[in-house]
Amino acid sequence: MSCVIEEEQDYYALLGVERDAPLSAIRASYRRLMQRDGSHPDRGGSTRTAALLNGAYAVLKDPEQRQLYDARLDILSHIATGVEFEPEPAVIDPLSNCLFCEQPHSNILDDTDDVGCGTCGSPLRVVDNRQTDPNDTRAVQRLGRQHDVLIYTHWNQAKGVAASTADISPHGLKLTSQCRLRPGQRIRIRGELLDAVGRVTHYTLQDHGWRTLTVAGVSFLTLRFMRPVGGFVSQHV
Repeated sequence: MSCVIEEEQDYYALLGVERDAPLSAIRASYRRLMQRDGSHPDRGGSTRTAALLNGAYAVLKDPEQRQLYDARLDILSHIATGVEFEPEPAVIDPLSNCLFCEQPHSNILDDTDDVGCGTCGSPLRVVDNRQTDPNDTRAVQRLGRQHDVLIYTHWNQAKGVAASTADISPHGLKLTSQCRLRPGQRIRIRGELLDAVGRVTHYTLQDHGWRTLTVAGVSFLTLRFMRPVGGFVSQHV
């Protein structure tokens, strides 16, 4: 069946469902609009409205077409907010390549504290998010929660974007910044106390007067403490 679709139409809004709605909810809403609410031409509705609803339902009921449509919505969302869309980062083996600049390295990764990428300087020691390193836990407890850091989204970025951290743990942190981020994006976080490469797990946008701030959760991929914290020197980061 061919789909009559207008480029600027939001299929979810047309059918009156949320983007994460299950197929059963999408089907029920479609039937309600076409039958009970009179959108079908046989019930007094317009041919154009019926065609739009049919087109939206044809896409959203098909898992493959829906996945492609959702990906398109993500791109349009980034364009609308002035953020350049980037594809998901490639899968990189940290034993052979830096997770930030993606350049190869010849370091043998062990428990040393000062191993950094020869190209961009990012830490290379991988954080195991399946378990908590006791040394990392003690170091984080001495860090405190709020610190000023700089965010880098590209390894050759000339100047970092200011951010404030909160809720630091051995596995990640929450930060607030004017830098627009997206889930899955790899970023570098640098401050006086830590240097890390992380993956953005989620974000929300918050209006603060004339500014729109991004509040994002970041999971550490690699991590290095920059100096002793509270008399403790990490031997594993």
